[in-house]
Amino acid sequence: MRMVGTIAVGIVALLASPARAELPVVKEARVSWQGCDYSIKVRQDVDPDYPYPVPLYRISVQSEVVSPGTCSLTPRTVQLATSKLSPRIAISANAEGLAAAYSFGEYYRGYGNSIRLRVHRLDPSTMGSVRVAGLQANFVPENGGAGGPGEANLQGLTLYPGYLEVNGTLVGNSITQDPATVPWPYPIVQGSRFVATYPDFFGSTQQPPQIVTY
Repeated sequence: MRMVGTIAVGIVALLASPARAELPVVKEARVSWQGCDYSIKVRQDVDPDYPYPVPLYRISVQSEVVSPGTCSLTPRTVQLATSKLSPRIAISANAEGLAAAYSFGEYYRGYGNSIRLRVHRLDPSTMGSVRVAGLQANFVPENGGAGGPGEANLQGLTLYPGYLEVNGTLVGNSITQDPATVPWPYPIVQGSRFVATYPDFFGSTQQPPQIVTY
């Protein structure tokens, strides 16, 4: 039994050891902007916190040079987050800038899935995050009790002149900014879908989103 346990631990260590660049890409979204290519990718790794193989998803953004004649940047890859549940991803660009979004989370025994959403304004030269905005979903008891986490699942990211919009599905009865800017209990809403609009997302003022559920 001791030998079997040793072998199992060795297998886990081996699975977790490859360089991140060699991990399999299980999801990818791409956009071309100003002559360069940009992508958001999900690579599947092994979670080192468990004694047996459990997936850990690494979410990263990457810049690429397709043609030196149209793109002069230095290719870069930046990890944005990890998720214990399979994430949803999107990337978009317009004349104002470049943005990427993803939903991520994990399962909690006794509560279910906790899934949050992030939107990053990206610097196209460094792939660093200039601005990060978040959304969270919750179950809020009508009597204002303890409640629990919900799911804010990304479905779409769209850039319009002057604002950014993300939409998705909601599991729970409340959705707020993450971190929340209002005290618990959070406002209760109706519906299983949401649209969050961020005015002037690429500007200098960071206005709060307008969130609509239906």
